[in-house]
Amino acid sequence: MVALKPLIITPGDPDGIGPEVTAKALARLPKSFLDSRQITIVGASRPFAKLKISKRFSFIEAPENSNPGAQAGWSIETAANLILAGEGRALITGPIHKARLQAGGYKFSGHTDFLAALAKVPEVTMMLANDKLRASLVTTHLALNDVSSHITARSLERATSQTFKFLTEGFKISQPRIALCSLNPHAGEEGLFGQEERLTIAPFISNWNAMNPTLSVFGPFPSDTFFALNQASKKPYDAVIAMYHDQGLIPVKLLDFPHTVNITLGLPFVRTSVDHGTAFDIAGKGIADHRSMLAAIRWADRLSKGN
Repeated sequence: MVALKPLIITPGDPDGIGPEVTAKALARLPKSFLDSRQITIVGASRPFAKLKISKRFSFIEAPENSNPGAQAGWSIETAANLILAGEGRALITGPIHKARLQAGGYKFSGHTDFLAALAKVPEVTMMLANDKLRASLVTTHLALNDVSSHITARSLERATSQTFKFLTEGFKISQPRIALCSLNPHAGEEGLFGQEERLTIAPFISNWNAMNPTLSVFGPFPSDTFFALNQASKKPYDAVIAMYHDQGLIPVKLLDFPHTVNITLGLPFVRTSVDHGTAFDIAGKGIADHRSMLAAIRWADRLSKGN
């Protein structure tokens, strides 16, 4: 049996709930899981002092003399470089605070563009997923009034192609079905409420299907009805592509917030993350829910078994 490379975890901002949920998740992994897997934690090891350490855990300490944002950024950079060097098979990340990350000297809007820069890939796609729904995003951390200008044939093609690749390679679905949401209410109502559907989204769908007859996309569907109808369907779509952040993330988290995982598509390695933030208000109180981190570890393990 070929030994698996380590899973690498960055707990996130040291002042948030990331270290707590990481420690809780690791403590709840069954012995059968830990007996055959190595886990490396990159960041401060202090929060894990109470964890029953086995030979399967190792730590790489973040510099203690740096501010929290710099520590988080250093941990992400170090962990990604380990995987890019072939010393790990998947990255699992805890929550960071974007303003603190930037104050620490890392000028990125979050993990997604930070990891893309480290991996030197031009385009990546954010997906939020659980066992009930998978949603990819055309745009991510943008002001709402900037979204329309970023809905282009190119951005739609990037999100669609990377989602298909993920479904066919990661989930072994030979002919996935993907739905595209509209941007405007009622899918634009034939231009009455906006032109993006008529001028960009619908033409993209037609062109894509003409070029890819075995990988069909459908839509654009009004998002106020699509998600309810999709969940009630006997044959729900394998994934949905949302035009902007909250359009996709709200339904996924409503369906199963505790077990939802953030996945970055388009990287040369598997990256999963929790679906929540740093929650500074409850950090250190021992009440943070660890289930998303546990799900992120399991998804990363599942998706990277061949690495």
